[in-house]
Amino acid sequence: MSISIDPNRIPDPGTLAIGVFTAFTTHDPTVLALGICVVSSGLLLTTADAYEQDLLRDRKVVAHLAKQPDGARLRQIGNALNLPHRAVAKSLARLTADGIVVRQCEGESLPMRSYRLAD
Repeated sequence: MSISIDPNRIPDPGTLAIGVFTAFTTHDPTVLALGICVVSSGLLLTTADAYEQDLLRDRKVVAHLAKQPDGARLRQIGNALNLPHRAVAKSLARLTADGIVVRQCEGESLPMRSYRLAD
């Protein structure tokens, strides 16, 4: 698995870090209040980015399952998409709860479970 840094995602955690630094290093109440606002903004933006990444991963899993009419195992999906198995398991759990994906066999261990798109 390769790790890449998207330069468009740097400002949100950066904003959070600058806000925290400012809030803890100032003694002026006005600057402190502004620092807390920056922290809140950075936190919200970072959370939104994490949610967006989850949706993107879910979309990739659905697209992969669309190409596999007989279904695919969690490990196969993770390997094909170059994603960690835990991340794929979380996506599959969300998609199953939403009724988009169904589990084909019950009682198997997590890595061996097979999933397919719902009818």
